[in-house]
Amino acid sequence: MMKRFNPTSKPIIFVAGVLLGALVTLFGTQLPWDELFTRTDTDAASVEPAIDPLKDFDLPLNDRVESRIRYYTRPGAKVDLLASYRRSGQYLPMIKNIFEEYNLPQALVFLPILESGFSPDRTSRAGAVGLWQIMPSTASDYGLKYNRWIDERRDPEKSTIVAAEFLRFLYDQLANWDLALAAYNMGYSNLKRAMRRERTANYWDLKRIPAETYNFVPSFYAILNLLADPEKHGLDLPEHATSFEYETIELEATFTIEEIARLANVSPHVIKEYNPALISTIAPSGPYAVRVPVGVKDQFLEQARTNPPQQVEVTYMTYRIRRGDTLYKIAQRFGTTVRAIMADNNIRSARRMKAGQLLRLAVVTISEETSVATGAGDKSGSATVPDEANRIKFVYTVER
Repeated sequence: MMKRFNPTSKPIIFVAGVLLGALVTLFGTQLPWDELFTRTDTDAASVEPAIDPLKDFDLPLNDRVESRIRYYTRPGAKVDLLASYRRSGQYLPMIKNIFEEYNLPQALVFLPILESGFSPDRTSRAGAVGLWQIMPSTASDYGLKYNRWIDERRDPEKSTIVAAEFLRFLYDQLANWDLALAAYNMGYSNLKRAMRRERTANYWDLKRIPAETYNFVPSFYAILNLLADPEKHGLDLPEHATSFEYETIELEATFTIEEIARLANVSPHVIKEYNPALISTIAPSGPYAVRVPVGVKDQFLEQARTNPPQQVEVTYMTYRIRRGDTLYKIAQRFGTTVRAIMADNNIRSARRMKAGQLLRLAVVTISEETSVATGAGDKSGSATVPDEANRIKFVYTVER
């Protein structure tokens, strides 16, 4: 049977409520609620701080920039912009660290959004490649390797170092980021000629320059404006993709991509994804650092000890071009590729080939290796190798 409510108990309930509220308030102000409901200091240290596009950078806003802002807020362009921004998370921590070493503004880390959409495999019609769209001449000037085996313009870290050096050089020469960015796009010498021709040192007054360069600087400034205040322009920026974490295996022998994948127990696609600079099916001979996912090192080392890899030998032969030959026919005949032939012979255009011309062709021989030595300090499981030149060494370092 339900008890009847006693009206005389109201004052008691009221007093108890007041006392309870006071206690909650007192203890509530003393408890570390931020620590209970937010990440710990350890977690906070592991989170990359946001990059401010406006820090240390004078961002202009004029009619040309506003026109490009309207362009990037169109549905199709907006989708591409947000996808590029998301991909940037894979590389931004690395780029930010390198640019800090070169004392470059933080805003410039977003330049690959305009250049490549943060895709290391992006290639332009003019022959520029990689995150930073580096031309072959710039690659040669700054020591990036480009041959049939590798194209280091596709290597995110190495190409970023070159981009940082180049941007630092351009700014030191021109003392102005408008002009430095224009020179990055059209070339330093070409920009200087345009400035002399039009008798101006103001980028915004240059009219007789390529259309791409004319739009390049305002397009980049438009992107920075959008990233600096996305809500104002109706943008909902996605979370950044997870940054790459990898271990490095320094090979001192020639391996096929499939062999590296087999030893690491991952798919060849993973090896290519972590090593976009590898443009052939074979890693280059001699010392070469291959990146693999974190945790794969031990698997690779164990497989190399118990199941020795195949030995790849690359030799070269000469071939004299006959009448009616094409690079495609020659590649099919000798089991190679057109791109490999062009890289080995520094051929820029297949149309310039002539009968009687000598070509240098690579011949790849793969045989079973019977012994493997490692440079990891542990000789157990490795057979004796009589010829030092035939030893295959592995050295492992872990990158952040």
